[in-house]
Amino acid sequence: MKGLVTGISAVAALAMATSAQAVIVDGSIAGDGYGAARAVQTVETSFGDNQSELNAGYGFISGGKLHLAITGQVEANFNKLEIFIDAAAGGQSVFASAGNDGAGNMNGMVFDTAFTPETHIIVRNGNAGSDKFDLDFANLLTTAVTSQFSIFGASLTGTGTVAAGPATASAIEVGYDNSNVLGVGGGGGAAADQVAAAAVQTGLELVIDLADLGYLGGDIRVSAIVNNGDHGFASNQVLGGLPIGSSHLAGLSTTDFSGIAGDQFFVIPEPASMALLGLGGLAMLRRRA
Repeated sequence: MKGLVTGISAVAALAMATSAQAVIVDGSIAGDGYGAARAVQTVETSFGDNQSELNAGYGFISGGKLHLAITGQVEANFNKLEIFIDAAAGGQSVFASAGNDGAGNMNGMVFDTAFTPETHIIVRNGNAGSDKFDLDFANLLTTAVTSQFSIFGASLTGTGTVAAGPATASAIEVGYDNSNVLGVGGGGGAAADQVAAAAVQTGLELVIDLADLGYLGGDIRVSAIVNNGDHGFASNQVLGGLPIGSSHLAGLSTTDFSGIAGDQFFVIPEPASMALLGLGGLAMLRRRA
């Protein structure tokens, strides 16, 4: 019976979770219903003001999708934005790459104790003969990878999709706007102006099917880190933020986030309608038992 209850409540919740909001996936959170930030940057960037900075993280679950936004930008020199998502059971506590894009240079990184991701997304942009914006989606449990190159054609910004592939059954919607000139400054580990960081409205937007995350209910946890081109030298731009005074993390393969104060991830809560639906389904099945 327990398996039946779980399956029915999960399916119902996914189908009837928070009514879909009108979201335009264009790299701007303005008017998209994201609400308050789930995390705001704590330290000024060590990788260059208005070059590689993560100002705030936003997200909500609606219509069977995860809507995720990270404001700021990543320098167009093929620096990496590493995004890790913990949406299911059985993820990694110590990072082991799916084998794509040289991410094995981070193998051995220890995540926060309460954070065990199953998904690793790599975002990168720059010029290689022409401007391009690429994304990899790796399932860390199966090591399958879906990749899409030049998502916006010969442009660094825009809107587009990552087609379904080995790691995903559905397309991923992508929007990127790198026009930010506000937010945190370039003072390394100095305390960030969090009011300014929370005021930034442009950056990266992703819409991901919950099934491709293995999601069956509950909160979703996300961590984002700005890394260099070969995944071997990380900045201090992490969401959730690092302690005041933090400079480059450098090699993530020797980084232990469980030993760093605070949570280097943020939480996107399960919609209230999902939780209530699950409880309702459980009560109904108990009455029928």
